[in-house]
Amino acid sequence: MPDNFKQILNSSAPTAKGSKPGLQVICLGLSRTGTSSLKAALTILQGRTFHAMEFLNQINDEESYNFWKSLNEESATSKDIAAYFGGGNYQAACDVPCLAYWRAIVAAHPHAKIILTTRDPVQWYQSVSKALIPLAGQVRRWNWLLRLLFYIFYGRSFQVDLLNILFQQFYYKELQQESSAIQFYHAWNDDILRSIPHNNLLVFDVRSGWEPLCQFLECPQPETPFPRLNDASALVKHQRYLSFVVTLVFLVIFLPIITMLMYMWL
Repeated sequence: MPDNFKQILNSSAPTAKGSKPGLQVICLGLSRTGTSSLKAALTILQGRTFHAMEFLNQINDEESYNFWKSLNEESATSKDIAAYFGGGNYQAACDVPCLAYWRAIVAAHPHAKIILTTRDPVQWYQSVSKALIPLAGQVRRWNWLLRLLFYIFYGRSFQVDLLNILFQQFYYKELQQESSAIQFYHAWNDDILRSIPHNNLLVFDVRSGWEPLCQFLECPQPETPFPRLNDASALVKHQRYLSFVVTLVFLVIFLPIITMLMYMWL
């Protein structure tokens, strides 16, 4: 796992004593708007925070699969959702895959405070198109091969369904072109602004640091610097790694088979 991913995942801290059970903070800002930095900040302020890295860390867990499958199929109840996050001692949540189910997750935690992270739309699209859309495209393109590999190594392949849940937002056709992606960005934020009461919503640019976040959450401001995490380079490395794995599998598994069939045909 790349060092940046480890830093994001290892930013999890024990939940503070006396904390209320369940999610107290939910971030609804799109990926690549500072959600990794916010994840680290919320971990310091609130406790354990669910993020895409946490999701990936649980990808071989069948109970996690059953929960996200039920959420994707719209069969999970508010009680199920609260039990999942509460059972994991999560105090906050941000990033995909939670974004795809934000209405259900917010409904299950009616007292949670909501944060909308924002960023310059053009810079956001440039980051998404470089770091996430190509990786999501590879996962979608090689679904069948990933299923084969997971089955060979783990005897099951539901992990690919979880990857599709994780990356589903980046499959959207709106995100494939800059103009439509920026429209999607504005429409997403406008929907949040219309749906969440303004007295329970913080529109937050992570460059602002601790002050507005701590004022909103009504907590003391830490003496440590505000976290600045950027996992874009690590995501690009993952794209290259996946390409390498696909090439290797073809060379090791399929090339001998193709060669043998050609030999038999000739």
